[in-house]
Amino acid sequence: MTRLVFHIAGPITLWSLHFIAIYALISAACAPRGLMDVDVMRGVATISTLLIGIAMLAWLVLALRRSRRIPDDAEERPLAIAALWSVGISLMAILANLWPVATLATCSG
Repeated sequence: MTRLVFHIAGPITLWSLHFIAIYALISAACAPRGLMDVDVMRGVATISTLLIGIAMLAWLVLALRRSRRIPDDAEERPLAIAALWSVGISLMAILANLWPVATLATCSG
């Protein structure tokens, strides 16, 4: 049962770290001193989103397999379904994190 709780909290934690990284990259690119170029920020953000997205897709496949193996009347079944939803929602949120990077033409606001 503790493993299932990890499988619920893990994707959400990964999404929150991605969220922090994306907005840190935006802040670094749009800082008055310009710590990095906007194109470099877009590249790093896209690559990190791609890598985390692939990891989340693998996690989603594992969650689907896990939820199919657990019988419908088992007490772990609700946690397995919650883990499946957690991965799916976190994957969508990770993709949504990239939206500000994709629409950021300049750092002028």
